[in-house]
Amino acid sequence: MKRDVWKRAVLIVGIAVLLTGCGEAKRAYDKGMELAKAGKYEKSLPYFKDAIKENGEQAEYYIGYGMALCRLNRYEAAKEEFQKVIQETDNKISKENNKQICYGMAIADYGLGDYGSVAEYCDKALEIEYLDDMDCDILYTKMSAYWQQGEWKKAEEACQELLKKNKRYMDAYMALAGIEQKLGESDKAAQAYKDAIETDKTYYDAYFKLYQQYMAAGQTDAANELLDQLVAIKPNKAENMMVIGRAYFYKQEYDRAKEYLKMAYDGNNKESLYYSGALSAALEQYDDAIMYYQKYIKENKEELNVEVYYQLALVYMQQKEYDKAQSMITKGISYGITAALQELKKTQVILLEKQNCYEEAVPLAEEYIRCYPADAAMEKELAFIRTRIK
Repeated sequence: MKRDVWKRAVLIVGIAVLLTGCGEAKRAYDKGMELAKAGKYEKSLPYFKDAIKENGEQAEYYIGYGMALCRLNRYEAAKEEFQKVIQETDNKISKENNKQICYGMAIADYGLGDYGSVAEYCDKALEIEYLDDMDCDILYTKMSAYWQQGEWKKAEEACQELLKKNKRYMDAYMALAGIEQKLGESDKAAQAYKDAIETDKTYYDAYFKLYQQYMAAGQTDAANELLDQLVAIKPNKAENMMVIGRAYFYKQEYDRAKEYLKMAYDGNNKESLYYSGALSAALEQYDDAIMYYQKYIKENKEELNVEVYYQLALVYMQQKEYDKAQSMITKGISYGITAALQELKKTQVILLEKQNCYEEAVPLAEEYIRCYPADAAMEKELAFIRTRIK
């Protein structure tokens, strides 16, 4: 599932493997990387530790360990590992290692909310003219840091530079559109979505985002024309049926939406469960929504859209099941840096406010503002919460 990608920091696990170790250390490192690539980060840690214990001279062992720690939200510990192996020598392998270390430091600082340092480390990584296939991800992370600081022009420049390097880096079009919206350039935002569609006519998320922009601007004819294009695509595979079902959902033709989403699921498209949950929630069939969302979580462990926990929290809040809503927020936040993290943290504050837990809400609101200084609305929310404390 594509995500609201301009909120996302790219976390790499498939870092370049530059093995020069041997024996037990190499075998431990290989096992650690195997587990990390499978998303089993906690289980990978002992293997990275063993590799380092057997051969503490290999920078890539520390890099693998640090990246796994980042994925577990242990950013300070990750930085400690990266800092151990910054190399002063000027050979190719040292430069390649340093590039990965700088990127790792950028990721760790992003997790810690130190966005100024993120951009600095990204620039250091980009200056190293090796491992060029990393550059687009590095630029995306740099753009994300500027986004969080509300530095929209710098974010725009980073996005444009990324697209010059790789015009098929589809997430960058979505990010650029979001940035142009923040700059008040709705025509440029629409063009970014159109450019994405022109680059890849099957990149359906761009259609839906452009539809939402048209609707927000009151351009209903243009918006409906996009949906008509989507419902007209050939339902020759499950993914297409899911897209058609999603389009019918936006058209508010709910029976047809259900029909196509069910066909998509029967065709083994697990993503359709997410939209079946959204459809049920829109119809205020909250028990069904919970069932679909929970089933989506169970069946999409490898490529889970963490926003499902945010959606579940909203459903539980509608049912006034605040403890369950809080558990969903906590679970979603435990995934670390994801597209849903900002909404999860914001909802966490709102949830406490709904329960009149104002004193608990204040530090979370303060932390949110530190992490997302571009969101001025939370400043007003925090001021209101403080007035409720006696």
